[in-house]
Amino acid sequence: MLALGGLVAVWLAALVIANWNDDALTEAAQRALQYTPPTEQALDGNGYLILMGLDAPAGGDAIGDAIALGRQRLAREIERRRWVEAHGDRQEGMPPSITAEATLGDVLPDRLRCPVGEPDCFAWFVKHGDEVQALAKTHQALLQRLAAAAGAPQFSNPAPFYLLAEFPPYALLVRAHELLLAQAALEWMHGQPQQAVDIARQAAQLRSRMASTSNSLIASMITLAMQHRELRWFSDASAQTASLTPAAVSTAIEELLSVPTESLGSAMEGEMRFVASGFYMYKTVDLFTSPWDAPPTWWQRLLNKASNWAYLPGQTLNLSLDYLQEVQAIGGMPAQKQDAAFSSLMQQLEDDGACLPWKRLRNVTGTCLAAITAPSYQGYAQRVTDMSGYRRLVLLQHRAATEQVAPPDMPAWLAQSPEALRNPYTLEPMQWDAATRSLVFEGREKQNQNPGRSSTYRVRLRG
Repeated sequence: MLALGGLVAVWLAALVIANWNDDALTEAAQRALQYTPPTEQALDGNGYLILMGLDAPAGGDAIGDAIALGRQRLAREIERRRWVEAHGDRQEGMPPSITAEATLGDVLPDRLRCPVGEPDCFAWFVKHGDEVQALAKTHQALLQRLAAAAGAPQFSNPAPFYLLAEFPPYALLVRAHELLLAQAALEWMHGQPQQAVDIARQAAQLRSRMASTSNSLIASMITLAMQHRELRWFSDASAQTASLTPAAVSTAIEELLSVPTESLGSAMEGEMRFVASGFYMYKTVDLFTSPWDAPPTWWQRLLNKASNWAYLPGQTLNLSLDYLQEVQAIGGMPAQKQDAAFSSLMQQLEDDGACLPWKRLRNVTGTCLAAITAPSYQGYAQRVTDMSGYRRLVLLQHRAATEQVAPPDMPAWLAQSPEALRNPYTLEPMQWDAATRSLVFEGREKQNQNPGRSSTYRVRLRG
């Protein structure tokens, strides 16, 4: 027992000595910790402020009131970030977030949303046309705000992203975007395809501007969900009788579908700032806790003490950002090369044995925490690639309808498709299901807007 106690004492002493001094922050870490409030020039005419104040009460100046609320929220978020920088995770005394009355269920009730398995959303909205038109009229101010944000002179996200950050009213935005597409479907079915495409273009422009200036993975995932609804709309439009679609409308659809899906580059920059903000909040970590908020046992307290001795916040942040920069670089690669790159990164982490306490004494806790988060990012990259594949599928559907490709000729036609319209993961031609007259793309991540949350995307040829 004395020998064992002596060994433990020696090990603890070595642990303390190895972690006596933290590493200096790298330049990347210092940049990630910095936030510079936007200038007035950056805010003047910035459409993102409209989104930040999208839930401002209607009745006055629709655009001006949204901008005013957006400015208030931005100022409050800057204030809240400074609080986190000064006080960490202590929320007592933290400035409260600015909330407004939620109107989510009123904008487009669930019973009026086109069901996931519905084969023709255009026909669905015609069936509920009176109610949809009434909702569009009731929420005219909200739709005006979307149009103003889409066409604003500039569009950039000026808000800080940090632990405890508050988001704009994204749920309201998504539902309003869906109402906009429902309105476009009615225009098409009422014999106004040009007006319909103009509305759809407005929806796509807003979503694209959001995606290209995203400062968080959450915002990027929301824009992917919005793009899925847009692609479903374009698929329904392309499935209408091609001979009745004006050439100008067909060309406009082709152009909109040819715009690539935005990468996660800007979102990963925001993710780095988000991770860095934890530097202010987590000077210690308690890895061993009891369930249901029970007080920790004596052995948990001992292990927590040891894990905190082996935790260096500065080095942990440096390592985390190194991994995130690797993930960001992989996300910028062509999709067919990402698998090998992610596998190489995972193998590197496994070889390092980041979570094995017998392989290192210095910052074993922080090294493990930095390493275990890296694998989760591959799923985000694959969601982008899945949406890129769906976009290619719908563009193929549109071209097949325009060129009036007969179903028996479809396999040969797909075999001649350019690389930019093939499966992004394999560069093989998209699949053709002759039994259902469907183009098929096998994605990798579950998709809530597909039947059964399937990762398989299908578009049918009709008309």
